[in-house]
Amino acid sequence: MNKRSMKVFVSTKMINQRIQNYIDNHAFCSEYLFKDWEGFLDLLYAEGYRISSILWWDHCLKSQHHESVGSAGYNYPENNDFMYAETQLYKECLETNTLDEIKEYINQERKIGCRYGSKYRTTI
Repeated sequence: MNKRSMKVFVSTKMINQRIQNYIDNHAFCSEYLFKDWEGFLDLLYAEGYRISSILWWDHCLKSQHHESVGSAGYNYPENNDFMYAETQLYKECLETNTLDEIKEYINQERKIGCRYGSKYRTTI
């Protein structure tokens, strides 16, 4: 089972300089994918931001991309054999969730992973 990553959508106000600096120093693509997603979420919530939705990405071998639930994506910077493929799996309306609830949701979904073939995951 492949890993999953996610893109978060931030609501309530424009991104401040502290968060922009974190993004500039830690994101490995323009879609705000991070290796340290917990650090990013901790900073967002500490600065008074909330998550509005999460879009999932499949972390898969490039050679198996045709089997992925994801489509085009980005190279994994630590190993060129892997990529992050954008999926249509997402969760919305998360603004009222606490940081702990968001982390719990993410950890549960990462354990499940993305499914292949006739077992495509259709809901989160």
